[in-house]
Amino acid sequence: MADLAMTHENILSQIISELNITSGDEFFNTLTLQLHKVIGADYTFIARLDKEKNVSRTISLVAKGDIAENFEYSLEFTPCADVFDDSTCVYPNNICSFYPQDQLLIDMKIEGYIGAPLHSSSGQVMGLVVALYEKPIVNESLTRSLFELFSGRISAEIEREEQQQELKDLNNNLESKVAHRTKELSDTLENLKATQDKMIAQERLASLGAMVAGVAHEINTPLGVAMLSGTNITDIAHSLNAKVEAQSLSKNDLISALADITDSGDALTHNLRRAADLVANFKQVAVERNISDHLQININQWLETQISSLRPLMKQHGLKINLHLSPQSIIFKTYPSKLSQVLVNIAQNAAVHAYSNMKDNREKQLTITVEESSNELLLSIADNGLGIPAEIQNKVFDPFFTTKRNAGGTGLGLSIVHSIVTGTLEGKIDLKSDEKNGTQFIISLPIN
Repeated sequence: MADLAMTHENILSQIISELNITSGDEFFNTLTLQLHKVIGADYTFIARLDKEKNVSRTISLVAKGDIAENFEYSLEFTPCADVFDDSTCVYPNNICSFYPQDQLLIDMKIEGYIGAPLHSSSGQVMGLVVALYEKPIVNESLTRSLFELFSGRISAEIEREEQQQELKDLNNNLESKVAHRTKELSDTLENLKATQDKMIAQERLASLGAMVAGVAHEINTPLGVAMLSGTNITDIAHSLNAKVEAQSLSKNDLISALADITDSGDALTHNLRRAADLVANFKQVAVERNISDHLQININQWLETQISSLRPLMKQHGLKINLHLSPQSIIFKTYPSKLSQVLVNIAQNAAVHAYSNMKDNREKQLTITVEESSNELLLSIADNGLGIPAEIQNKVFDPFFTTKRNAGGTGLGLSIVHSIVTGTLEGKIDLKSDEKNGTQFIISLPIN
């Protein structure tokens, strides 16, 4: 048993070491290749589900040890359809006798099949990871364990890639609109030449052209946020209207909707005001070009923005966020994207673990506090849940340690948090937890 555990540990170390520096397509191909080598399959692939078309398309496929071209296939009469019904399917042998209408399996002369579902952050089945064998499967438990272990990481990378593509598409759309408006402005300015002295008009146009280009670039971000906020308000209004027409609108529905509309309205107003200020003061605007994400931020303002985007996710878990900002403005230099990942991972950990099997009806609350002490930034993230048992508190930052393995937990969330805080952010993180007061993570970061 000890040798088997050591083998599993070596396998995990090998796979993880290959994945540390990859993302996107490279991540999927690297992981599929590594899994393929370890489990000894003839074909291994990761696929994305299209429920409307009832088809699945591979995003990474390894055939006989080599990366192969991705393809799309129908789910009808296939074992993959059963996986998409949210169950892990294992057929050590004779798979074609169970699915005689799956011609692809027959043509490929497949004997053994293992498929595990991939879940989105909302819990829906979004894809699957599959291993196909031309001979009966020898070690199905290893394959099943690895698939279950890495399914969460695969799902997270798929969602990250799709969100990145959505953001890219949105930016392209915004740039097109801004370019169109800029062209209209340029055309209007050109028409002024007919009524002005030629030399004066040329000087003014040259100046305005450069300034408008700067405004067009800088105004992209606030307009994008404003558009998203406006869309959110519209969606909420449609939902309220539907409930009014169905005579099912409750007071809680109205209160919740008004709170969401207020948050979105504040974001919309803030970003439109920012855009208006940019236009009004465009003579002083300089294009900001950052070659690194090591930035100086106002922690109070930054946290308000982060919490605004985090609240909808926590609301799905019935978790209320309380934010206590520092009375003084704290400006310091850090890696905002990394600090954001720390905040989100701890919040998600609280949502999943802190209130599991809770028997009382306490209001679920996540309290975030920031203050300055001895030239350090102290960021506290505390829940009022059931706390972490004392016997496992010293293990929560260990890689792959989780109490939710059967629910898809990977045990990497807090390990990543510890790595970022003590590594990139050059700080430290402390844990306090008991059954009465819940769990508190205290992050200390150097201000200078």
